[in-house]
Amino acid sequence: MRVAHKLRAEGSGDMALAVELIDVHLPRGDQELSLVARRSLLLMLEAAAGDAWRYEFHRIAKRDLRGKHASMEHVRAAFADLMGVWFSHGDMLEGRKSTRRFHLLDEIHDQDDAAASAVVLFRFSKRACEMFERSDVYARLSREAIVRFRSTYALRAYEVGAALYSRRDPTWRGDVQALRKLLQVPEGTYLNFAQLRRRVLEPAKEEIDQLAEFDMTWRETTKGRQVIGVELRFASKGRRQALAAAEENQRHSAGRRARREGTTETIVEPVERLAGVLSWPSDDVVSPYSGAELHAIGREHGGGWDVSRLATAYTAFMGDKRRDLTGDRLRKSWRGFCEAKARDWGPPG
Repeated sequence: MRVAHKLRAEGSGDMALAVELIDVHLPRGDQELSLVARRSLLLMLEAAAGDAWRYEFHRIAKRDLRGKHASMEHVRAAFADLMGVWFSHGDMLEGRKSTRRFHLLDEIHDQDDAAASAVVLFRFSKRACEMFERSDVYARLSREAIVRFRSTYALRAYEVGAALYSRRDPTWRGDVQALRKLLQVPEGTYLNFAQLRRRVLEPAKEEIDQLAEFDMTWRETTKGRQVIGVELRFASKGRRQALAAAEENQRHSAGRRARREGTTETIVEPVERLAGVLSWPSDDVVSPYSGAELHAIGREHGGGWDVSRLATAYTAFMGDKRRDLTGDRLRKSWRGFCEAKARDWGPPG
C-alpha cells in the first residue's frame, strides 16, 4: 500500500498490484475473467491505490472504465463477474495449514448517468482489505500497457511477468495443467498443447514483447512426443527495446499487428461493414451497440446466458478464425456455438 501511494504521488502511470491478486477465480471452474473484467479490476485497483486496505468506498470515473465505448454495457457485464470473484491464500486453522477463500468485492455502485462526470463507487470486502494491509510483495504494472492488451491471456501473462521479471530468477516452472491454471485457460478448451501454444502462448508473447517492459519466452519439456512441462521466463528489455515498447503504448492500436510483423496492413473490416456484410467486432464486444445482430442471436439462442460471456468464450474457442468468418458463415458458427454452450452450461444461476 505504501508503494501504491508513492506511485500515485509520482504520477508515473504505474500501479502496484498485490501478488495475492494475481490468482483470482470465478465460481465456475470452466470460466475465467474476460479481458474487460480483468482490465476493469486493475483500473479499479489503480483508482483505490494505497487506500485499498480501508473498508470504504473508492471512486472511479465511468469514462476510464468504458474507454472508447459510448456504452457501459460491456463493463456492466464485467461487474457481474467481478462481484463473483474470489481468491485464496494459505492460512492456519486450529494449528494446521489451511486455505482461506473469500470474495474480493462487497459492493459496486454504478451511477445511472452517461455524463462525463458520472462515477462508479466500489468497496472491497473486509477480508480483502485485511489482505491488502498485510501484503508486502507486489507487481508493478504500467497503466498504458493494461489498457492496450487485446488478448486476455496476454494481460494475464503480463500480470505474472510483472511479478517475476525483476527477480534474480525471473522464471516460472510447472506442468501443463499448472500452466493452464496460471494463465486461467477455461476448462475444456485447448486440450491439445499445440492449440494451447498457438491460441494462448504465442498471442501472449507477441503482445507482451511489443507492449511490456520485459520479454516473454518459454521452453517445453517433452516425454516422447508429449509436452509434460513448461518453463516461462520474463526478461527485462534493453533500453532501446524498452523505449520502443513505451512508444508503442502511445500509438493507436490500428496497425499494431502490422508494426509487429513488419508488414503493411490492409484494413478490410470497415469496407465489409459499409457493404452490409456481417463480421465479428474488432474489439470482441458483442452488444446492442456493437454487433447488434450477433447480440440478438446470442440472446435468442444462448439459453439466457449473458451475451458478453458467450462472446468471450467464442473468442477463446475460435481464436483468429473468428476474423475469417463473415455473413451467413459467421451467423451459423455463432448460433451453433451459443446453442452448444446453452446445453453445456445449463440454465443460468
